[in-house]
Amino acid sequence: MNHKELINDLKNRNILNNIANEDKLYLLDKNISVYAGFDPTAKSLHLGNYIQIATLLRFKQFGIKPIAIIGGITGMIGDPSFRSSERQYLDEKVLLENKAAIIKQLKSFDLEVIDNLEFYKGWTIVDFLRNIGTLINVNYLLNKENIATRLEQGLSFTEFSYTLLQGWDFKTLYEKYNVKIQLGGSDQWGNITTGLEMIRKLYGEKNDAVAIVANLLLDESGKKFGKSTGGGSLWLDKELTSPYSIYQFLLNQSDEKVNELLNWLTFLDVNEIKQIIIKHNENKAQRYAQKILAYEVVKDIHSKEIACQCKNISDILFSKDKKISSLTLDDISLLKGFLSLYKYNGETFIDFLKNNNIVSSNREAREFISKKTFIIDDFIVNDENTKIEFNNFSKKYAILKKGKKEFFIIQK
Repeated sequence: MNHKELINDLKNRNILNNIANEDKLYLLDKNISVYAGFDPTAKSLHLGNYIQIATLLRFKQFGIKPIAIIGGITGMIGDPSFRSSERQYLDEKVLLENKAAIIKQLKSFDLEVIDNLEFYKGWTIVDFLRNIGTLINVNYLLNKENIATRLEQGLSFTEFSYTLLQGWDFKTLYEKYNVKIQLGGSDQWGNITTGLEMIRKLYGEKNDAVAIVANLLLDESGKKFGKSTGGGSLWLDKELTSPYSIYQFLLNQSDEKVNELLNWLTFLDVNEIKQIIIKHNENKAQRYAQKILAYEVVKDIHSKEIACQCKNISDILFSKDKKISSLTLDDISLLKGFLSLYKYNGETFIDFLKNNNIVSSNREAREFISKKTFIIDDFIVNDENTKIEFNNFSKKYAILKKGKKEFFIIQK
């Protein structure tokens, strides 16, 4: 495999946005590295970050070593690119905790991780001004769109310095780690090309540094995909977000988005994806493409076993032929992060519904009961005064189904 095949793959998947410079890329040796940065702004990466991870891993498929940079120093500042206000700064203890957790996550994807704080240890403000400040003209920075868009709202010197630090990261990695390519989203173009400018100043026009930026994957409301949903961020840490939540989020993607998401988020061959979409279009109600998308992404983020478990849970909950009681305690643990959980205090069924706002009134509860809408562990609730029994899941939990699609966990 060569660099041209990589670029063709990125183009075919509609991931590639821009390259500086494509001809130079094709002349690069095989034994080179590419890097992308991740700032420790939270204690876990989220599904939006996974887009960047997956793209790094595509480079690995084509023989280019991927490196993840954890922003030990840039995370103290925050990237101002296209933001309407300055980030809230994290205290050192939180930053260190976040950094340790994210390093562990990145390594779980078999990525080499480097902390950019190492590049600046022992520096004084004079070192910053002499080493970095002399390489970039202020006018050059002011002309960058990601900085210019913040000037009217106000931009602190701290945030203004972010692009300089990211540029110096690229220069340092270029010199010491054989990194020839920096990868980022298209909103990172200004920061990434600052690194190219530093390298040009130091090594001349014939340097072999290249910038590659990906399109921004947007959801149907125009926001960055996967960073947050109506229920909050979709974290990659399964203790913060149940893998089943990610599975269902992807399973519920629209027919209009699923082809794009299969290309961006999975490692299935482009031609195989085309065949999946053809089969999907034969009966869209079956959600064939969404099921493959959800399975593949959860498999790659967590494991094949967890992806199979999510698929099985979904099949049980939404199938007319399978019993809810066939779920396991492990399945309940996954569902806890997705379904609402209510404690049962021995009250009648109708009082339980009202106390937990599952219905808005007694009238609504009785209407649902008369229509046999409520099911607990496969048994239809016919009596509003019945007491909930715990006959499954080690007698600790029960699953309440309301209508066709609403589920709740009841805990004894």
